[in-house]
Amino acid sequence: MSWKEIYKSRLMTAEEAAKIVKTGDRFWTPLCLGQPSMLIMDALAARKNELKDVDYNFALLLRPYKLLQPEYRESFTLVPAFYSGTPHQQALADSEWANFLPCQSSDIGIKMPHRHRLYPRRMGIIMQCTPPDDHGFINLGLDTFYTYTIMKQCDYVIAEVNDQMPRTYGETNFHVSMFDAFVENPNPIPAVPTPQATDIEIKMAENVVGLLKDRDCIQVGIGAVPAMISKLLLDSNLKDLGIHTEMAPAGTHNLVEKGVVTCKYKKVNPGKILLTFTMGDKELYDWLGNNPMCEWRQTFYANNISVIAQEENVVAINGSVEVDLYGQICSESYGHRMRSGTGGQLDFVIGAFWSPGGRAINLVPSTAMKGERSRIVPALGTGSRVTVPRHYTGYIATEYGVADLYGRTEPERAEALIKVAHPKFRDELTKAAREIGLIKKKTF
Repeated sequence: MSWKEIYKSRLMTAEEAAKIVKTGDRFWTPLCLGQPSMLIMDALAARKNELKDVDYNFALLLRPYKLLQPEYRESFTLVPAFYSGTPHQQALADSEWANFLPCQSSDIGIKMPHRHRLYPRRMGIIMQCTPPDDHGFINLGLDTFYTYTIMKQCDYVIAEVNDQMPRTYGETNFHVSMFDAFVENPNPIPAVPTPQATDIEIKMAENVVGLLKDRDCIQVGIGAVPAMISKLLLDSNLKDLGIHTEMAPAGTHNLVEKGVVTCKYKKVNPGKILLTFTMGDKELYDWLGNNPMCEWRQTFYANNISVIAQEENVVAINGSVEVDLYGQICSESYGHRMRSGTGGQLDFVIGAFWSPGGRAINLVPSTAMKGERSRIVPALGTGSRVTVPRHYTGYIATEYGVADLYGRTEPERAEALIKVAHPKFRDELTKAAREIGLIKKKTF
């Protein structure tokens, strides 16, 4: 049977594809732009009276799928591995149905067999892709995060075929024979506007750029500060930077076009920007699409600590919620309430630690709650998840400076962190550090 015959035989409506999912199944959707549109998911939600105990696994959802609503809980159990900042996701995190699968970006594929061992189910994935090419290969486009890792473990694979998804280079092409259903649905790729940086965030970005040097290989997380870092890099004198990252940083195309990023001296995937997903505007998507400089891989490879550690001068730049005086970093919860997830932060912090010349920089605004609460604290709050253990914490950047914790003792760390805390909290933090015996009397 030719690939065209295979494709045609598996082409169906959204309603027909939704019927592949059965009671008791476990199914996934990919990260961000790899997620299907509302079409198939709405058709699946319409079956709520006939489906029971379906395990829906996801990470960083962009779309407000119907089955996220409370009235679908008898049919669908929600298992997030990373909460997005969207209202529908934050409402779920605040609800009685809040749930979370602890994992790192690199190990989702490894965690699944363990979950299946404990809770065996028939498993599938519903995803978005390009139309097939002349050889019968579809392309994952702008997201390769964990899609193939999960596909290999699935009993069925359902693809929404979108001719507006750009084709990309790397681990992105898969033959139509690997799929059980195709639903054609042209739809716009969601644009995600970059948040406007505040004065505090601009100062933090300046502090980070001050730590960078020529030939560094950077990984940058999500948010206004990373976007501002890209903007500042354009006006810097830095040159020949590389990129090995999860997400394509905002303004990546501008950095390449100006010659700031060349990837010329990378040891792993030389000459290539290595990435797994993106979020941004159409200009960025158009540049990333069909661009042989951009190598799209699974997080199983891109976030693999042993791969990152082979690269030289890896600089991991990520945001955090709070850090305590021992150097423990929480980047994913407000107390007991999850707000995001571990994601790839720890992967890159450890990878950067072992990279020759590498370092990790965590961004922490000095205060929260409109300046009423310090984000540098004597101890993490009750329920706060430790995203980065203290022995891997490197640089902590606030708007007041940078604390270098590499090679410091616990008392020395506390003193360095207090110096970059908001001035109005420094005396309070010093007092607390003395009370817990962290800062001791000088004996020499």
